[in-house]
Amino acid sequence: MTSNRESLLIIGGTSGIGLYAAQKLSSQYRVFVAGRRKLEKMDGVELIQLDVQEESSVQSCFCYLSKQLKGLSALVYSAGVTVPKAPITEFSKSDWERVMNINVVGAILSLKYAFPLLKQEKGRVVLINSIAGRTYSQLSGYLYTISKSAMSGLARQIAAEWAEYGILVNSLYPSMTKTPMLEENVEKEVLQEVEAAIPIKRIALQEEVSSAIEFLISPKNSYMTGCGLDINGGQYFN
Repeated sequence: MTSNRESLLIIGGTSGIGLYAAQKLSSQYRVFVAGRRKLEKMDGVELIQLDVQEESSVQSCFCYLSKQLKGLSALVYSAGVTVPKAPITEFSKSDWERVMNINVVGAILSLKYAFPLLKQEKGRVVLINSIAGRTYSQLSGYLYTISKSAMSGLARQIAAEWAEYGILVNSLYPSMTKTPMLEENVEKEVLQEVEAAIPIKRIALQEEVSSAIEFLISPKNSYMTGCGLDINGGQYFN
């Protein structure tokens, strides 16, 4: 079965920013959401089980999509993980491998198998990065920061390599964003301290990040590639 409707795949769309964007954009695109977490059926969103740590799983995801679609209009990579902050003297190789496999290698594998579909549509790619990729991470530590710095280089390099195919590749660098997971895992007092240090005096809203995604994958973006958009309330000026 194929569809001529503009198509969007959000990897890591089963929670947080990715899930919010999927719900928001489902009226404009044929939206596929891929991730490990199981979700109840959502109107306008098609779900795919995917573990970005397993190449066979990523390959199967895109094999399925190739049977559903003539090409892919947009790919958003929103999968990401962190581990509790710890000093480098307590470096854990297993933590390092988990963070890098999901945040970086998963993105590389997704781009690898998405390329033929994106090439067909001269598609758009958005990699969800973090302010940590610009500066450092207050709460997540050096493993997370390294992974996000690697994503920055990945986006720039692939943007340069894929420009000849008409594929635009960009990054978003949001700071801490108000998601259910954040509110469940960070104490209210800590959030208040963080907000007090932000020039705009609040953390980002999912709507604000999703609006940037919406622009970057739309026809309105016809000339931006290799770009990094900062959404941080004035915490970092680029």
